Amino acid sequence: MQNQKVRKLYTIQSGLKKMNKPKVGIYGLTGCAGCQLSIIFNEDEILDLISLIDLRAFPFIKEKNYDEEFDLVFMEGLVASANDLEVLKKVRSKTKILVALGACAHTGCIPAYRKWTLKENYEHLLYKKDDIIKDEDPSPIENHVKVDFTIPGCPPDKHEILTFIKDVLKGKTPKTYNNPVCVECRRNNNDCLLIVGKPCMGPITAGGCHSICINGGFECWGCRGPSGDANYDAWIEILREQGHDDEFIKTRMKIFAGLKMEEDAFKILK
Repeated sequence: MQNQKVRKLYTIQSGLKKMNKPKVGIYGLTGCAGCQLSIIFNEDEILDLISLIDLRAFPFIKEKNYDEEFDLVFMEGLVASANDLEVLKKVRSKTKILVALGACAHTGCIPAYRKWTLKENYEHLLYKKDDIIKDEDPSPIENHVKVDFTIPGCPPDKHEILTFIKDVLKGKTPKTYNNPVCVECRRNNNDCLLIVGKPCMGPITAGGCHSICINGGFECWGCRGPSGDANYDAWIEILREQGHDDEFIKTRMKIFAGLKMEEDAFKILK
């Protein structure tokens, strides 16, 4: 079941053709724009790539954007409003390859936590809305349209974005990484945080981040979504043995990727 979900999550189109000056768009839905900043912060390297693509739309930084057919679009953010859904469907209809960029687009991330809290807890933060920004149930973009590739993370690694673009330009199918973060922890000679009693989510989280949080002394919070063979039963039992109750464990899982874990993991908890 988990492997099937990951294959769906990281849908890969085979046989990509080498693209000559592809028309590219970079869009954002509800989110913090940090994923788009990851592209901008590639600095010199992204400037080298600009000459190889035709950047037709990037509303976050461009004054003039073109509403047309795209070869490749990076979409940041989750669907949380009627306007998000309208923009997403419109862009998808004009795009050959759609990439879910970052954790919000991929899993719903922190904004999706709204699903599990009372509206009275956040109602004071909402606008008095027009219909165009009417609330929608928070959800990742693959719940609404076909997603061809996913670059996960909060924010996604800028080098991972660059490698993805280079692969597409060469006609190569971008690689995915389904091993858990623990594999990279071992490569980086990190001590296991679970052994010292920290509620690290590395064993159930897809790697590809080079275990950056654990390298810095922080436990993994699951921002890259569930790994392909996540053993929720074993991980939950370890946290219970550490003294964490089920509500703590469920709350930890909800923060970044709860929408992707609730069907398989939450039913184990009381």
